[in-house]
Amino acid sequence: MDASRPKRYFALHYILLRFLGLGWWHHPDENDMRNFHGWYLYYSLITELIWVGIFVAFESIDPFIGEKNLDRFMFNLAFVVTHDLTIIKLYIFFFKNADIQTIVRTLEIDMQEYYQSNEKIRRTIKITKILTGSFLFFGWIIIGNTSVYGIIQDIRWKKEISRMNNSITKPCRVLPQPVYIPWNYHTEEMFILTFIFESLGLLWTGHIVMTIDTFIGSVILHMSCQFSILQEAFLTAYDRVISKLYKEIQGNEINTNIDPEGDICYDESAKKLSVIKNYRSDKEIEEALLIELKSCFKQHQTLIRCVEKFSLTYSYGFVTQLLSSMAAICGVMVQVSVDASSFKSIRLVTSLAFFAAMIIQLAIQCFTGNELTYQASLVADAVMQCKWERMPPRLRLLVMITLLRAQKPLNLTAAGFTNMDNNCFVSIIKAAYSYYAVISNQQV
Repeated sequence: MDASRPKRYFALHYILLRFLGLGWWHHPDENDMRNFHGWYLYYSLITELIWVGIFVAFESIDPFIGEKNLDRFMFNLAFVVTHDLTIIKLYIFFFKNADIQTIVRTLEIDMQEYYQSNEKIRRTIKITKILTGSFLFFGWIIIGNTSVYGIIQDIRWKKEISRMNNSITKPCRVLPQPVYIPWNYHTEEMFILTFIFESLGLLWTGHIVMTIDTFIGSVILHMSCQFSILQEAFLTAYDRVISKLYKEIQGNEINTNIDPEGDICYDESAKKLSVIKNYRSDKEIEEALLIELKSCFKQHQTLIRCVEKFSLTYSYGFVTQLLSSMAAICGVMVQVSVDASSFKSIRLVTSLAFFAAMIIQLAIQCFTGNELTYQASLVADAVMQCKWERMPPRLRLLVMITLLRAQKPLNLTAAGFTNMDNNCFVSIIKAAYSYYAVISNQQV
């Protein structure tokens, strides 16, 4: 195994997952799959109980027993749907983590037994970091602006209260994000504690959503990268075998520049082959080609099994993503249209950032799923161009079988309902806009 090869493809995600209490995810090269060992189990239980259990429960109750306001209801509903349906993703990460770790191990460790391209892997790692950073950036804008808005509203509330006498009923103190609070938080001390509780809750649940989604998108991108590498493996298989045999005989004192009379050299490989045939039998050349092609065939089958396992493991996670995105995008579009009346409104910035984050959240999984399907389909083209016409008949039959398998579409599906691709993304956006149009007409 190449010591200089890229390692630990998901290092950033593993740090976030550990901190958020979603498991002490070990890197595949550590050969350790214990995710909730020792004290970390209690840390996970406490953090998930407080920030996912209690906070999301309060957040979910508010739209139905809190202030009945369409503006407040729709904006809060977008958060509620996103956070509530994320519980299904949490279930997958808690109880299917062994399967996910097996998939990651296949990509990081097992694939190193076959032809690899370190340059393409490093480029993919860089893309996943940019993807994760951009999503986190919009998340921080949402949470930061929400907190700033809450502080400004509280300052206004204090000014308004200072002008009132004791005989006038005082308005309720406003929190940054509509969340049902069962205790009295209007005093200064309790308001600060409640403000901190809400801010940490938004940070925790928001980072859980962002980390899970970007991690899944990164896994899909690395599977796409491996199919791209497989294409290169097929395209160069014949030339690599010929070059290897040629180098082996170069060590002997032979004239490698000979060109047998009547032999037409179409390219460098054909010229090398004409030399090799003087020192290797057709059987030896065929066996060398067979070994390399078998490696490519096994690489293809390993990748197919990896994608099928991933699709089965995370299929309900994709369903969750589609449902939450449709509802959240619709809700935040209503909020943006309401806030657009004042371009100086901090809430408008928050709403636009949340809208961008919801679009990115959906796009991550649809676009990466489409890229995976596309790269898998290109394997058939690579097999067609692998110089099979120069191979013995026995090897051509094996290439033909691989070609037939590569032509079968390889898709990630949302529990079989739809494929995760660009068409799915467009359909969800259209559906969300249709619901938004209906709600807007009702408002009018």
